[in-house]
Amino acid sequence: MAPYGIAVVGMGYIGIEHIKAILDCPSGTLEMIVGSERSAEALKGLQATFEAPKVTTTYEEAITDDAVDVIYLCTPNRMHADEAVAALESGKHVFCEKPMATTLDECRRMVEAVDRSGKQLMVGHGARFRQLHRSVKSLYEKGKLGEACFCESDYIHSLKPFLEGPGHQWWRHPDEGEFAVIGGACHPLDLMRWIVGEFEEVSAYGVTRVLHDLPWHDTIIMSLKFKNGAVGKCLVSVGAPRPYSMTFSLYGTEGTVEENRLYLKEFGDVEEFAEIPFPVLGEFHACREEADHFLRCLETGERPLIDVRDGARTVAACLAAAESIETGKPVKVETQF
Repeated sequence: MAPYGIAVVGMGYIGIEHIKAILDCPSGTLEMIVGSERSAEALKGLQATFEAPKVTTTYEEAITDDAVDVIYLCTPNRMHADEAVAALESGKHVFCEKPMATTLDECRRMVEAVDRSGKQLMVGHGARFRQLHRSVKSLYEKGKLGEACFCESDYIHSLKPFLEGPGHQWWRHPDEGEFAVIGGACHPLDLMRWIVGEFEEVSAYGVTRVLHDLPWHDTIIMSLKFKNGAVGKCLVSVGAPRPYSMTFSLYGTEGTVEENRLYLKEFGDVEEFAEIPFPVLGEFHACREEADHFLRCLETGERPLIDVRDGARTVAACLAAAESIETGKPVKVETQF
């Protein structure tokens, strides 16, 4: 089959990373880059740099262009739903950067649009493509770790340097919601529910200690209950000045994984962990892996690793945490989409 024609919408950091990945992917071709009116000059520079056949500041051009099969949404989170629905209704497949949306109603609209159109939508939760996380999921699914008792995943990423420049001011928009949860906690919460299972309930608290000029909390702690009876913890800090870190640990009835350290009960009374032969990575964008996977799914008809309902359930977990912070009460997590 001929390569899929792709339009990348959004010229921020992650949009550029996806463009680079597409150019290196034999199953896709970059057909168009879409920017905003105020970025028209920069758009011309990107066209020259990446040899894009077309550039535009009008989204409608992308979703009506016959050369475009797939829309890549790398725009502010609050825009994803409207853009995705319009693309799906125009007969395009959609790759949507995480988080998929910012409200449950938006998630439902996107699910309904996928069902109506028969087109695919994949969400870019790149942590699922790390070799280490795939290895842990395999160990858990094969029963090597037994039943999950406790799972924790933390996301620490100082956002102050980003907020001091012009490119990320959209994070301040009130319609982005509790951004540290929706835009930050979506990483660890998606990883936890992918490996261990769906959440049932969350209790969360938030404080602000560094980013005082923002409408959302910069540090959040969550206590989580899984539907399978396990419990969990998730810490998110986007204010604390320290290097990037995203951790994952799973404690089971037959073994434990802490990052890339492994202990199985069958090892006997040993005093040290074994090591899983995959590194613990820093900030990692799986753009090439995501592109290869999604385009292969389009060709074969198989369901993407993170489809529209998966994306909706991760958003729902984030929104439950945000509601718990606001109300001071535990909140049930919606999983029916």
